[in-house]
Amino acid sequence: MRRYSGLVGSVIAGCLVAGCSALPGLSSGAEPAPSTPARSATATPAPGLSEQEATAIIKDYIDRNNVANKARSDKLLAEYEGGSSLAIDKAAYSSSRILHKTTEYQPFGYTKPTFYPSTGGERPWLLTLAHWQRKKDIAKEATYLLFTREGDAWRQVYSPDTFDGTSPEELPAIAKDASGAATEVGQDDTGLVMSPADFAANYAAHLAGKGAKAAKTRFAADRLTTNAAAKRREMTKFARVSEVTRTTRYPSYAVRTSDGGALAFTTLQRTRRYDVRQGPEKYYVFQKDSGLLRGKYSTYMKATDLVQVVAHIPPKGAEPAQIKVLGSYSGLVAGSGR
Repeated sequence: MRRYSGLVGSVIAGCLVAGCSALPGLSSGAEPAPSTPARSATATPAPGLSEQEATAIIKDYIDRNNVANKARSDKLLAEYEGGSSLAIDKAAYSSSRILHKTTEYQPFGYTKPTFYPSTGGERPWLLTLAHWQRKKDIAKEATYLLFTREGDAWRQVYSPDTFDGTSPEELPAIAKDASGAATEVGQDDTGLVMSPADFAANYAAHLAGKGAKAAKTRFAADRLTTNAAAKRREMTKFARVSEVTRTTRYPSYAVRTSDGGALAFTTLQRTRRYDVRQGPEKYYVFQKDSGLLRGKYSTYMKATDLVQVVAHIPPKGAEPAQIKVLGSYSGLVAGSGR
């Protein structure tokens, strides 16, 4: 579905307008944002999944997601979502309920899915690449949907949209074995230019405009970091900006790609504080279209987002040896100010 990163904002008439994430399918005057996955109607045996079983999982996800979104029900949401997806979307429900007593809901779906099931193991998963759809409107860019199985339930735990202008042909091919299954890559894998665990830590620093110079050269330019850097520069006129981005307790995943590299999924927590500059000109900051941060703040505002990212990590020896972040999904989960 369509998502809008909480990393983008604009300064208007001396006021800081931070970015917002909207609830998928809810008509609230903001752009429609992304949605969430589901659990399978039947338990799926490991190892692997058939095309029919994978199709049933995503169909069940879409059906449950539309029901939960229409009701804005945390309970229904938790039946088919987990990890940081659940945390982001619960916060979006809470914000929507505060802002709007009632909403008009437009159902959505996904089309053109490609499935990459795991080979089984302790935590079976299903990676799907698909295109968000509402009525005849189909997104050109693809969304990654990562489901994991907990007991007999499948839950969506990652759902990053690839960045605008990214064609599916540009995305790294995922390696499959003879059975059509994909292989999980360990978080400490040493055959990559940077292990998935090190990627998470180094990219967190990079996103906040920090980190060692050597680590920064490992990252290709991407929309998240360039927008974040531009926003920090823009807002310096109106407020003193401090930012901390770190890794989280939410599980990370990595899948082997055909070039010997990995497609890595991880969640970061990004906390920004804006201390409004005091002087002859009166400034204030506010978060646009958010029930969690309402009103205008003339002293300070603090906003915390969870940010899901998906990135391609090339194998050692690859040229160029740079990690490329391909997409994201984020949302405001906490805030304060006065």
